[in-house]
Amino acid sequence: MDSLIGPLPDAWSEHRLDEVCEIQAGPSGASLPSRELGKQGTPLVRPGDIADRRVSDTGLAHVTRTTAGRLHRYRLRSGDIVGTRTGTLGRFARVTPDQQDWLYSTQLLRVRPSERVDPVYLVHYLTLPTVQHWIDRHASGSTVRSLTMDTLRSLPTALPPLHVQQEIGASLEALDEKAHLHAEISRTTSELHDALAPMLFSGRMHASTTNT
Repeated sequence: MDSLIGPLPDAWSEHRLDEVCEIQAGPSGASLPSRELGKQGTPLVRPGDIADRRVSDTGLAHVTRTTAGRLHRYRLRSGDIVGTRTGTLGRFARVTPDQQDWLYSTQLLRVRPSERVDPVYLVHYLTLPTVQHWIDRHASGSTVRSLTMDTLRSLPTALPPLHVQQEIGASLEALDEKAHLHAEISRTTSELHDALAPMLFSGRMHASTTNT
């Protein structure tokens, strides 16, 4: 069977995304004014918080308990996927258990997989180059690109049997974990370099002490 990503093996199938997931846009801008954002309360996921299929847990904006209560239908569940719908399109991230009950912003869409879909598999499917190209081709706007909910609902989604989805997701997630670990090591090493260099060049520290 041919699909968006090419010929599919036996037992695989292709569906519209809204046939296997619930899709919901973020709250309107009027219901989430910027003046209500702060550093305490319920975390709010925004486009800049999404990278490498992850939601960052640093530098997040927060909303008050009152606002969070008013926006209860936009609370996230573990296994949900959030994606950008304006600006830089095609960024998706899976919500982890420690991000349960966070909120997501106006500029995002939430995809809630059904029991037929493994969330880890789906977030990697959504970031495949072929799928990203489909999103780009079907986006609207020239200056500010946008992805409508109806467009995302129509996304052709290839699904193998659930146990195959889980195997694929686990393999790709393991690679993501390794990449994340190496990025952390690189960042820490660069910070150490920047901290030591002034002391070494000033004579406050001898190079021999950094090699012990």
